Amino acid sequence: MSTEKLLDDRCYGLIDQVKIRASDAQSAEELTECAGGALDRFARLLMTDLLSENNSTLELGKDAAVKRRFAEGLDRAGAALREALAESKYRHTVSQVLQRKMFEAESMLRKALKARVADPRSIATQAL
Repeated sequence: MSTEKLLDDRCYGLIDQVKIRASDAQSAEELTECAGGALDRFARLLMTDLLSENNSTLELGKDAAVKRRFAEGLDRAGAALREALAESKYRHTVSQVLQRKMFEAESMLRKALKARVADPRSIATQAL
């Protein structure tokens, strides 16, 4: 199974969990915690997979492809989560939290890439 297919499966599995939770959510806090947590988990899985896949080839200045694929994966997951919650009365609050989580995930990736440049033997779990 390709990395992209695995990531899509993980992404949509998390989205399905959020959809189920959205129908029962009693508060904005409950739904933002669920959706934000799902995006966090996906971002960590995505980062780990991308860094592991590129462990032997990632060199200083060669991390643009990892950053691009990470951003694309986050965008895909964030858009799918927002779409899944489009009918929720809490959609605006959840969207703001998802945007913040995306920024945090991008920061997490930058830190992991910087750590790998400093120590190429390091693994993706440093940022976890």
